[in-house]
Amino acid sequence: MRTAQLSVLLLALLMLGVSTGCGKRGARPINTQDGDTDRVELLGTRKVDFKGDFDTIMVTLKEGTFHAIRVDVEGSAIEMWDIDVFFSNGGHEDFNTRLNFAEGSWSRRIDLRGGARGIKKVTFKYKSKKLKTGKATVKLYGIH
Repeated sequence: MRTAQLSVLLLALLMLGVSTGCGKRGARPINTQDGDTDRVELLGTRKVDFKGDFDTIMVTLKEGTFHAIRVDVEGSAIEMWDIDVFFSNGGHEDFNTRLNFAEGSWSRRIDLRGGARGIKKVTFKYKSKKLKTGKATVKLYGIH
């Protein structure tokens, strides 16, 4: 009887290990700090090189309305000093930031004032922190 229980326990642990190890390498959950991970949507990505850079990610109303955004960075460290969010109703919110991202890091959740609104576009000002080497990928997420 003891052997059967041990076998069942080992099988259960093996299955748990297989099921938790099946994700994409490097994948991580989107932690929005309030448990709404199923309501997070990738709005767009941009590549950043060693030069100072300014980019825009266009968003349409079909993506819905959002009450917060988050930025992820992969591939290289970057410095981001400005985020401007333009809303579909004509409004605008400017975040003067001094965010320093290590490779593979992400920002905190950035709440948008005025409740959930459609986002028309988001502009970023940033540069790679590694001089003349490496490119970073900036990912913008919207939180419904």
